[in-house]
Amino acid sequence: MGRFSPILALVAVLALSGCATSRSVVTVAPAAAPANPADGVPVKVEKVEDLRVFESAPSQPDIPSLSDGDIANPATKARAIGRKRNSYGKALGDVLLPEGQTVAELVRTSLISSLRESGYRVLSPSDPGYAQAAPLQIRIRKFWSWFQPGFWSIQTHNRSEVELTGGPALLKDGLVIEASVSESMQVVLEWMRR
Repeated sequence: MGRFSPILALVAVLALSGCATSRSVVTVAPAAAPANPADGVPVKVEKVEDLRVFESAPSQPDIPSLSDGDIANPATKARAIGRKRNSYGKALGDVLLPEGQTVAELVRTSLISSLRESGYRVLSPSDPGYAQAAPLQIRIRKFWSWFQPGFWSIQTHNRSEVELTGGPALLKDGLVIEASVSESMQVVLEWMRR
């Protein structure tokens, strides 16, 4: 399941792009999904839940939060991937995925690619054998980007935790995938995301 980390690294770097006080929209394009293995164990992704907990004024930057009272807006929370901060760590503008793209869909796409690379045959509702495929549920517990200012450099961070349940016997007890990515740089600018 190694394809998940590059996306997280990209998101972490993008968390500071644009004007710090305004909201930024960042497009994350996952790599094309590999072809389904011909003889893999058939599975289907039945449900993806974004269970991240947002706070209005968290004490730490790694806790999801939104400005301007958007914490009660489920559509905005589904697209939220980070929050920009000033050099003292004060929360400023939000960082969102574009309209029509959600963290749940981004994680779903990445995990389907990883499952296929691991030999599983991931079926969609239009595929033969879909009804008989082992069902998988995905729960997103964490997915957030933030930065930590320092004297000589800035550290960008992303932390994620995704739980898979159901599916074939290999996953009968569930599987928790955790990733943490940090990068150190002098400055993060809008052009760095290209």
